[in-house]
Amino acid sequence: MNEELNLNILAINSSTKITGIALSSGGKILSQIKKDFGRKQSSELPFICEEFLTQNNLSWQNLNYIALTNGPGYFTGIRVGASYAAGLAFGLKIKLIPVSTLELLKYSFVKNNNNCNNLKNILPVIYAGHNYVYAESEFLKPGEYDLNFITEHAQKNNLKIISDDPERAGLNCELVNFEAGDLCEIALNKIDSAVNPMELKILYYRVPQGMENFIICN
Repeated sequence: MNEELNLNILAINSSTKITGIALSSGGKILSQIKKDFGRKQSSELPFICEEFLTQNNLSWQNLNYIALTNGPGYFTGIRVGASYAAGLAFGLKIKLIPVSTLELLKYSFVKNNNNCNNLKNILPVIYAGHNYVYAESEFLKPGEYDLNFITEHAQKNNLKIISDDPERAGLNCELVNFEAGDLCEIALNKIDSAVNPMELKILYYRVPQGMENFIICN
């Protein structure tokens, strides 16, 4: 058996409106949950993670990696998840596997749509507030963009817009029903991208105030 498939991975996504937590072992999802914790996010994370381990007869020391969505997304949620995951990894002396929230959305969409075989035609977006979204595509550098630009970009390049929250995103896009287990699956293929807790980088993509009218593209 591939050595990587013997790994125990705890996955945390707190970058989106719905928090997702999952635990996998040997490539199999043992437990997962997705819920809107609201202001209780910071207090619920440790409790659920410990509960997952206990239910599956594992201890903290059995964890090999912690997978984490490192943005873009909700500012407070990113900070809560990153702080908890980095502190836990530091204490356990294990590495983190950072995954872009936009990458998670795209992965989950493709996984749940068997007829989707062209990744270049997908444009994942995350609500950023005030008529802005975080987005990236094959033709667009990851960043924060206004809705008019994204609409024109999608039409010009024949892209399907997807989102975890279409109503708040304010665009004509398709809903992505993702699970935290998807983050575990991505992490298994990104072991080489694992970093020490002190090396974790957060992908805020927030445009500096006063620069909103400047679009940076590849």
